Amino acid sequence: MKRTVLLVSTALATAALTTTSAAQSGNDGPGTAPPDITGVPSPDITGVPWRAHTVTVDGVTQTVPKGSRAGLEFDADERTVTGHDGCNKFGGKAVVHADRSAITFGGEYRSTLIACHSPDSVPINPSGGTYDARVTADTLTLTGPDGHVITLKR
Repeated sequence: MKRTVLLVSTALATAALTTTSAAQSGNDGPGTAPPDITGVPSPDITGVPWRAHTVTVDGVTQTVPKGSRAGLEFDADERTVTGHDGCNKFGGKAVVHADRSAITFGGEYRSTLIACHSPDSVPINPSGGTYDARVTADTLTLTGPDGHVITLKR
C-alpha cells in the first residue's frame, strides 16, 4: 500500500510540475497560460525617457534627426506610455510583460493633432497591439505586429 501511495504521489507531483512549467513557458500551445502581463513592469524599461533613434516602416529605415523630441516614456505605476513624435504628443495604456519580452499597447489612447510638417516628425506612435521588445544596456527595440520597428536609446 505504501508503494502504491508513493507512486501515485510521485505521478501527481510530476504532472503538477509539468503543467506549471508549461504554463510558465509562455508557449501558445493548448493548455498553457499566456505570458504574465500583470507583473510589475521592469525598471529597466519604465521611468526613463527613451529617445527615438531609428524607425522602420514598410522596410524603409529612417534615422531620427539629432535633437528631435521624438521618444517614449513608460510609467510603471500608472501602466501608461507617453510620447512625442517630433510634432504631436500622445499617450495611453501600455503594459510591459513581466519578462520584458513584449509591451501591449491599448485601451484609451489620446494624441494631439497638430498639423505640422516638421522634418523632426517620425512615426513612432505605437498603433496598438502587442510589440516584441528587446532591451540592452541603452537600447529598446520595439517590433509591432505590422513589422513597424522603433529603435530607441536612453
